[in-house]
Amino acid sequence: MEWGTIDDEGRLVMSPEMRRSLGLEPGARMRLERDGNTIRLHRPLGHLAKIYVEPTNGCNLDCVTCFRNAWTSDLGRMSDATFAAVLQGVTAIDPPPTVYFGGIGEPLFHPRTVEWVAQAKAAGARVELITNGTLLTEKRSRQLIDAGLDLLWVSIDGASPESYADVRLGAELP
Repeated sequence: MEWGTIDDEGRLVMSPEMRRSLGLEPGARMRLERDGNTIRLHRPLGHLAKIYVEPTNGCNLDCVTCFRNAWTSDLGRMSDATFAAVLQGVTAIDPPPTVYFGGIGEPLFHPRTVEWVAQAKAAGARVELITNGTLLTEKRSRQLIDAGLDLLWVSIDGASPESYADVRLGAELP
């Protein structure tokens, strides 16, 4: 947590690090939202906050609720060249946006995802990943930690082994 101050002229003052992380340049226009005793400061619209990277649209499960069941597009995997181009774009933005690995497919179904997490982290980005959790072995979990993953989202459909099995065909509740 960081504290801001109000200067003698009534202006909000915050650290250079906080301003940079929000993409606030002198003269930037941002939206302020009041909710009770809370004021939310929304970063400028021109500042890219997050990019979504879909390493693959393939998955190791066949969930009944997945819209992939009605999808007719071919399955594919992102190439190293495409990810390199994405990463080049990330490094061109100051501050770098969060890189979020997810999408229609299971990100860990792609063999290069852990390496790409490390590359995005080395580029200075915050890195997040969403997974169905079934490919999270202890080894892969440690690899993601070592790669610098900031946030891991695990999607679980079902509160009991029975309801989970009804939705997540091909998997058991961990």
